[in-house]
Amino acid sequence: MIIFVLQARCIAAVVADTQRTRFLVGTLSLREENEIHLLQIGDKTGALAFDGLYTHPSEIWGLSACPFDVSILSTVYASAGEFGAAIWKLPERARGAANTPLQKLASLDGHTQRIKCTLWFPKGKHHQIVSIDAENLYVWDLDPSGKPAKELGRVSSGLQQMAGGCWSPHDVYIVATACGTSLKCWDLRTMKEASTVDQAHAGQVRDLDYNPKRQHTIVTSGDDSKVRVWDLRMSGMPLSELPGHAHWTLRVQYNRRYEELILSAGTDAMVNLWYVPPPAEGKSKSSPKISDPLVRSHHEHEDSIYGIAWSARDPWVFASLSYDGNVSLSFVQSFLRNILLSLRFTSTTSLKQFAKS
Repeated sequence: MIIFVLQARCIAAVVADTQRTRFLVGTLSLREENEIHLLQIGDKTGALAFDGLYTHPSEIWGLSACPFDVSILSTVYASAGEFGAAIWKLPERARGAANTPLQKLASLDGHTQRIKCTLWFPKGKHHQIVSIDAENLYVWDLDPSGKPAKELGRVSSGLQQMAGGCWSPHDVYIVATACGTSLKCWDLRTMKEASTVDQAHAGQVRDLDYNPKRQHTIVTSGDDSKVRVWDLRMSGMPLSELPGHAHWTLRVQYNRRYEELILSAGTDAMVNLWYVPPPAEGKSKSSPKISDPLVRSHHEHEDSIYGIAWSARDPWVFASLSYDGNVSLSFVQSFLRNILLSLRFTSTTSLKQFAKS
């Protein structure tokens, strides 16, 4: 575990780097200068180590790595009543320099509410980005020449406040958002609502993520402590409900390679790893099922967990970040790797029993 001096609430995998497992962490301090930390797993040690330190002018409330350039990222920030979002470049560090200022490439101006997150275009090298605040979703075009970002459109969520979103990796015209207690999907061509799941959670929907293999499947988490998996074509009832947390579930994320693996974390200081196979099409209701989808609860943290991230290089590695500034590195157990590599698990035995063996 790496312990920061400063508080922090956002972590992101460097998704453009497929050769190394690296993560970006943004700090959140009222009095100290804030920083972006670049962490990397050592080739020999297998442990996290610092690989770079960059100064940032304000408290960092959100962080997202560019999917096609390892040196570019976006942040959501706030300080003394002011807020904003910007695109940054990690400059080359001078020899012997303790830290280096980030280079600002563009600002996403125009928001009138505190910004919740930024979303990069999900496919290929593309210069569109989405930013979301409590009331509006903005679509921007980033000019590679360094000109100001151009607003392409916006949509209002109405009376329901948005808490975050996810750009569909299957349909680049669709962005899903957490709107109050509901899940809403927006069509960026018309800037209108495309589909909705009303009352997805009993409290605020906090986070959501698309299944990387299935276009209509989304996982959500909320203030009711639940994690739920939805088929947007059948919005009445969730496909699965995972009641493994004791308080607000702030983060949820699919594994990019293995759709069966889901991470969740929240204010109960736990990180849960779930094994949730997709519904078997064409099989009877008597088909074998896993009796307990909760593979393991990780208890390394002592404070609320605000960030989780799967490695972009290694599907068996993930990191978690708690508010007190602790970053923990974890690994999917070998027994579960074998199950996934064999593609099918047909026993009704609990996964926890395998974990003990």
